[in-house]
Amino acid sequence: SGRVDEDENDVESVLESDEMDQNSEIGSNIDLSSLATCTDDIVDSMRPSEPPKDANEALLTGWDLNELLEEASELPHERILKFSDLRDQVIHEIVNPEKYRGAPIPSLPGFTSLIKGFRRGEMTVLTGPTGSGKTTFLGQMSLDLAEQGINVLWGSFEIKNTRLMHKLLQQYMKDVLPVGLADNKDLPAEERQRQMAGLTALADKFETLPMHFMKFHGGSDVDDVLDAMEYAAYVHDVEHIILDNMQFMISRQANAKKASSYDKFDMQDIAVEKFRKFATEYNVHVTLVVHPRKEDEGAKLGISSFYGSAKATQEADTVIILQSDGKRKFVDVKKNRFDGTLGHVPLYFQRKSGRYTETPDVITPPKRTVIPNGVSAMNGAQKKTTSRASASSASVYHDIRNQHPI
Repeated sequence: SGRVDEDENDVESVLESDEMDQNSEIGSNIDLSSLATCTDDIVDSMRPSEPPKDANEALLTGWDLNELLEEASELPHERILKFSDLRDQVIHEIVNPEKYRGAPIPSLPGFTSLIKGFRRGEMTVLTGPTGSGKTTFLGQMSLDLAEQGINVLWGSFEIKNTRLMHKLLQQYMKDVLPVGLADNKDLPAEERQRQMAGLTALADKFETLPMHFMKFHGGSDVDDVLDAMEYAAYVHDVEHIILDNMQFMISRQANAKKASSYDKFDMQDIAVEKFRKFATEYNVHVTLVVHPRKEDEGAKLGISSFYGSAKATQEADTVIILQSDGKRKFVDVKKNRFDGTLGHVPLYFQRKSGRYTETPDVITPPKRTVIPNGVSAMNGAQKKTTSRASASSASVYHDIRNQHPI
């Protein structure tokens, strides 16, 4: 058995010797350049697909630093742009300025020519003396926008919604409403019924306008107002929001904190900043009414006349003042960030329609809103029963749309 073991060991030695000779022969035939290439391929396959975070990682994973530096580019910042990023848009705006104007106010063409309409993403602040007709002006403006299919949201903190809608109905009708119809015993029952049908038809048509109203009155929390505005922007695609007015809105917070004048200024500044941010982020136009400081009656107002600090006028894209000296009234554009056009346009109040016109030379009746059942029933009987002469009862109002007083 010992001899058999020695023979097996000799055989194994011979086999190992042959294998080493073969490996040596193969090794001598290997091309070293090919081996290097294979090694690079292996390293490349092991290299991560994502670029390294720093030089140390690049060295560890086999990256070529020179190659990385040559292919490197600036890391862009989300808040920094170059002209090339907006080049096409700027050139398009220069070549097509009309496409960048905002929604016009057809009933006030001179005013529209100054501000170039109301654009989404901007904020307008408006002021005027007490009784100067700010709500009347805004009501007419909101109807002009709604009749163009623009979704409007009203936030009336000073006037109740029912009273506001009453005013809007008269402006929409462009004529007097049958106020006191139920108590008018002089009208025959049939005539009263006809007038009521006309009023109902007017209300039905008014209801189709894309106009919404917030349920706030008096002092309100600004964040609650913003929440309602956000809902309207998402659900109703509101494009223009009217807030009338700032002082009534923040009055509850100021009274609760027994705030001083400086504290009230701070509250107003914070609210203005929030509304400005909302207009930008939700791409809506916000029109904010801010009462003026106490001025001498009949004194002309300026940008410094706005109550509070300069925050409101600084944040605004457009600043509008309704000027009134007791005899004359005009809308004064004091700031226009869109194209810098400033100036004023006269306003003439027409009591019958509850609207403003820009020229006193009115000789023909206004074009009244067309109602399916006809609205003549609302005013026809009143004209029959009135004791006025036919000359004095004739309407002296007309629609000045498509005319330009300047």
